[in-house]
Amino acid sequence: MIKRHRWSITLAVSLVACFLLLQEVAVRRAQALSNDTYQELDTFASVLAIVQKNYVEPVTTKKLIDGAISGMLASLDPHSAYLTPDLYRDLEVETRGSFGGLGIEITIKNGALTVVAPIEDTPAYHA
Repeated sequence: MIKRHRWSITLAVSLVACFLLLQEVAVRRAQALSNDTYQELDTFASVLAIVQKNYVEPVTTKKLIDGAISGMLASLDPHSAYLTPDLYRDLEVETRGSFGGLGIEITIKNGALTVVAPIEDTPAYHA
């Protein structure tokens, strides 16, 4: 009977320890973002709700969030952009396969298209 009681206590202590460990991991993940981030997300959610409620035409949440993500990435630099799944699929279709061309780097100088240099291992480089 004593061995069975010890085993029950050991199991209970182990379960409590596992629970505490999992809780600690969950708390760390929840705190991965700063409080400022959560405040800004709250502001975003408020603006989203106001626009959906008061905009002159009905607008979907998806449209607003896609637009917000696009604007966020566009504000970083001219090379960052958000592709919706449809746009990404279109890009894959357009870029699938091989590229052809002369293999030259070009720029615009004094309003005229100007060859800067050939790119290595291209037809222009070997000419």
